[in-house]
Amino acid sequence: MKNKIFLILLSAGLTLSNVSCQKELEDKFYQPNKLTDASFETLFTGMFQTWGLYAPVYGDEYHNLRNMNRLLGLGYYAGAYSGGPNAFADNEFKLATNWSGATLRNALYNRMLVDAGKNLPIMNLKLAGMTAADQKNYEIYMHCVNITKAFMFQRLTDVYDDVPYSEAGGAYEGKFWPKYDKQKDIYYGVLDMLKDVSGKLKGYTLNNSQAHNNFKQFDILNNGDVKKWEKFCNSLRLRMAMRISVVDPTKAQEVIADLMSQSAPLLTENDDIIGMEWKNKANIFEMSSFRSFNEVFFNQNAPYFMVKDIFGYNGPATPVSDVDPRLYVIFQPNKYGKYIGLKPWGPEQTQQLKDEYPTNPDQSTVLNYDYDENTDPYFSMYNKMTYFNFNMKFPVFTNTETHLLLAEAALRFPGVAGAVDVTTQYRTAISQSIDWYYQLNNTNSYSTSSSPSIPNNVMPNSVYPKPDASVINAFLNNRIANYFASKGKDDKIKEIFYQKFAHLNILGQYEIWSDARRLKKEYGLLVPKSTKVEWVERFMYPENEPSINPTAFDAVKSKNDYYTPVWWTGR
Repeated sequence: MKNKIFLILLSAGLTLSNVSCQKELEDKFYQPNKLTDASFETLFTGMFQTWGLYAPVYGDEYHNLRNMNRLLGLGYYAGAYSGGPNAFADNEFKLATNWSGATLRNALYNRMLVDAGKNLPIMNLKLAGMTAADQKNYEIYMHCVNITKAFMFQRLTDVYDDVPYSEAGGAYEGKFWPKYDKQKDIYYGVLDMLKDVSGKLKGYTLNNSQAHNNFKQFDILNNGDVKKWEKFCNSLRLRMAMRISVVDPTKAQEVIADLMSQSAPLLTENDDIIGMEWKNKANIFEMSSFRSFNEVFFNQNAPYFMVKDIFGYNGPATPVSDVDPRLYVIFQPNKYGKYIGLKPWGPEQTQQLKDEYPTNPDQSTVLNYDYDENTDPYFSMYNKMTYFNFNMKFPVFTNTETHLLLAEAALRFPGVAGAVDVTTQYRTAISQSIDWYYQLNNTNSYSTSSSPSIPNNVMPNSVYPKPDASVINAFLNNRIANYFASKGKDDKIKEIFYQKFAHLNILGQYEIWSDARRLKKEYGLLVPKSTKVEWVERFMYPENEPSINPTAFDAVKSKNDYYTPVWWTGR
C-alpha cells in the first residue's frame, strides 16, 4: 500500500510545502522507495530536464508541427491534388478527432502536471531534514523551482483552462484527488507567488557555501545567473498580466504598475534568452525536436501572409528598405532562388499554384504535389540553416517578446505604463529579433556532411550574410515612419501581435495561439488560418482524467471540449 501511495505522490507532486511535516512524510513515504537517495541538486536539475518543459522533445513537437502550424497558419503544404485538403469542406480538418491531435492533448498535460513535478515531494523531504543554515542556503533553489512552477502552470492553464493547482502535490496530506482550480484563481495565485519570489531575488547574491557553489553547476537553465532568474520571474509577470488584459484590466494594471514602480529587471537584452540547448548531439535525431522538424518538414512552407504582409516582400523588385531582413534567414529560397510564400489550404491556394506556375511541367507538378520539398521546393520553406542549428537554445522566453509586451502595455494602460515609449519598444523588438535570427543562421557550423548532419539537402543561399547596420536601420526607420507611426491604437496592437507571430513562428506556437484567443474578442481571429481547419479554443483533458479523478472532474466535465473559450478570453 505504501508503494502505491508513493506513486500517487509522485504523479501529483507539484507544490513546495513548508517543511514541518518531515516525520509524517518519512513515515508514509520515505522508506519504501530509494528515489530519495538522489541529491537535492540532482533533483533540482532533473526538474529542468523534464521533456517538453524547457526543451521540446520529438513526440510532442511532432504533433505540434502537424497540428498547431495548421491551426495558426504557420505552415501548410500544396493541397490541390485529388482528394487533398484544398477540396475539404470548411472545418473538415479537426484537431479534436485527428490522431495526432489526440496524442498532443495527452502529452502536454502529463508533461506539465505529472513529469515536471515528480521530484518536488522528494525535494521537500530532503529540505525538511536540513539544518536551518542549509535550508537558508538552499532557498535560491526553491525560488528557481517556483519560477519554473509558475511557467509550467501558465502554460498548462492557458491550454486546458481549469486544472489542479492548489491541491496538486497534496498526496502527503491525504489529497489524492486534487480539485480543479478556476483559471482566474490559478493566475492570481501564480502572480502572487512570482511577486513574492521577485522581492526575494532583488539584490540576492550567492555566498561561498557548498549549496551556492553547487547551484552554479546544477542550474542548467541559467548557469547560476541569479539576475537572469529575476528577469525571467518579472517577465513572466508581465506576460501573464497582458494575458488577462482583456478580461481583468484592473489586475493587469496592478501587476504592471508594480513592475514599473519597482523598476523590475526584465528580459530585454540580446543575451536574455531563456531556453535550453540539446547537449547530447549523438541522439539529436532520436529524442529532440530537430527530429520532429525533419519528419514534418513537408508542412513547413513559408506562410504567404508572413512573407508578403509582415515582411513586406512583393518580389525581387521590392525596395530593400521595405523588406524585413528576417525574410532571408527565417525562410530559404525555392528551387528557382525565389522567396514565395504559400497560401492556406483552399481554392485560394489552388489558384495561387496555377498563377505562380502557369505552364507545364511545373504546373502539373505543383497541382499534383509531385515533388520533394527538401530537394525540389517550389515554395520557400523554413530555413534549414537557421532551424537546424543544433547549438540553438530552444526559446521559451526571449527579449523580443518582452519589448512587444511592453509596447502593448503602454498602448492599453498609459496610466501605469505611460513612461514606456511604444515606438522604441516596437523598434527594439524587431531589431533584436533580426539579431537573433541572423546569429542562429550565420553561426551554424553544421552541414549535410557534419555530425550530426542537416538532413537531406540545403538550398543555395540558405546562409544569408547579415546586412550592414545602415541597411537594417533604413528598414526600421522606414517601417516606423511609413507604417507603424500612422496607425491608431487598435491597429498598433494588431501589428504587435503580427510581430509576435513572425518572431515566435514555429518555435512558439502556444504563445501565438494564446494571444490569438485573447485578442479575438476585440479584433476577430488574427491568424492566417485556412477555413478548412477547425478553430479550437482549448485542449480537452486526457482521456483517463474522468476515471482517475472522477469526483473532482465533475466540476469541469461540462466544458471538456475544444470549443469553450478559457476565462482570460473574456468570451
